[in-house]
Amino acid sequence: MSRKDNRTEICPDCGTREAVEVYTLYSQEGDITFIMEDKENTTSVVGFYYGEPNDEDTREFRGKLTAEFE
Repeated sequence: MSRKDNRTEICPDCGTREAVEVYTLYSQEGDITFIMEDKENTTSVVGFYYGEPNDEDTREFRGKLTAEFE
């Protein structure tokens, strides 16, 4: 069952995605997007990238907490 409405049947993969919520926070000052994850009453930074949020970069940089500087 979906955690969103407790009525809709969903697949196991979708249930896992609902249990671990991933979202982004953007800092305009630093022009950096932080990838956040809520899991079991805990919020963690699980990645980041420079620039405004977009889905492609969120997928690519999720789980990456290091950066290279030139």
